[in-house]
Amino acid sequence: MSFARKILFALLLSIFFLPGTSRGIVYIEVDSPQLRLYNLAFPAVRPLGPPNPKVAKELEEILERDLTIAHLFYLLPRESFPQGGTFVTPWGIDYPAWKETGAEFLLSVGYEARGGFLSLRFHLFDCVQGRPIGAKRYRGRLANLRPMVHRLMDDMLQMLTGQRGFFSSKIAFISDSSGLKEIYMVDPDGGKWQPLVKNGSINISPSWSPDGKRLLFTCFTRRNPDLYEFHLPTGRVRLLSGRPGPNAAASYSPDGRRIALMMRGREGTDIFLMPAKGGPPKRITHSPASETSPTWSPDGRKIAFVSDRTGSPQIYVKDLRTGKSSRITFVGSYNCSPAWSPKGNWIAYSGRWEGRFRIFLVRPDGSDLRLITQGPGNHEDPSWAPDGRHIVFSSNARGGYDLYVTTTEGGGPWRITSGKGNETEPAWSPLLGR
Repeated sequence: MSFARKILFALLLSIFFLPGTSRGIVYIEVDSPQLRLYNLAFPAVRPLGPPNPKVAKELEEILERDLTIAHLFYLLPRESFPQGGTFVTPWGIDYPAWKETGAEFLLSVGYEARGGFLSLRFHLFDCVQGRPIGAKRYRGRLANLRPMVHRLMDDMLQMLTGQRGFFSSKIAFISDSSGLKEIYMVDPDGGKWQPLVKNGSINISPSWSPDGKRLLFTCFTRRNPDLYEFHLPTGRVRLLSGRPGPNAAASYSPDGRRIALMMRGREGTDIFLMPAKGGPPKRITHSPASETSPTWSPDGRKIAFVSDRTGSPQIYVKDLRTGKSSRITFVGSYNCSPAWSPKGNWIAYSGRWEGRFRIFLVRPDGSDLRLITQGPGNHEDPSWAPDGRHIVFSSNARGGYDLYVTTTEGGGPWRITSGKGNETEPAWSPLLGR
């Protein structure tokens, strides 16, 4: 093949497989009440250069874990696949043969590991309609295999659902494995633990900024629960609020300009707002009760919070424009830890039910209450993934507290930590590294 023909061939291939090949088709409606699992054929990854069994094994393990947690697919057994079904190009796909296995989609992944670098390529096919959906390639350092695979998964999910995946994000949490409460972060599949805040003190209540570059937390370094901000790119920590009493349960507004937090009021604790750059706080609740755990609506116009003004902890929503607060939980004697979905359609919370805490969903107006977790142990501290469908929470179902991931339909749950101590207070970041 001449050089000119090679260039033309490569150009045609890149055009044919640019994201958007599906022309805006949504294959999986993730917000549909009829959402189900789709049959996916995922053959063994294929080397595009010299085989590297170690790299291939790690690729497959991460991809299969991501596909499982995505909770959109049933992975068909490979023994049912047509012989030679490890294609990485769109030519030669025997669609009827794949369809006969029950496959609705086919994911083919190729890799090349050479000189400390990794190239990945994936092709996605619609086995029912007999046509390609799209493809993409990636190149980076071999040390970045894990984030490359997560990005592949996010792009694949966007091709199928029209909504970007959530695997290029992180989950911050508290671990007491060292004997102190320290802040770590982990991938959504449970891989790549990283320490964030280890200062020899007690740290609680991590919360991400909208850009994913900063993390709020409360620390007792000065023998008072003070509010700090950790800057991830530099590791710099700065004190935001050191008023006597609690400066805790803080969260950034969606535009990142304000922070809602719990502080000492005149009698109990109240919700305050303060500038994210620092400055005097403004009290927005005025009750003799204890009020805590503020969480913002995605449009920044409302805040959900917990108050025991009626005698037991319940969840309320406050309209910041009108100043009006409305109670939205009426089932259960102890409801706490609200988390507003990034889509705005749900508030997740932990509520006591039949003697144990469970994760519930409720609409912001208090309607359509749903129980989404069951089983042993307590289920606490829900936090939303960027996709507005997955939720991480902490549970002591196996003794010590670990982190688990579920979905709004109650999928899983999948345990993503199993440390020596307790892992609690998870906080899911926005998408990172884009």
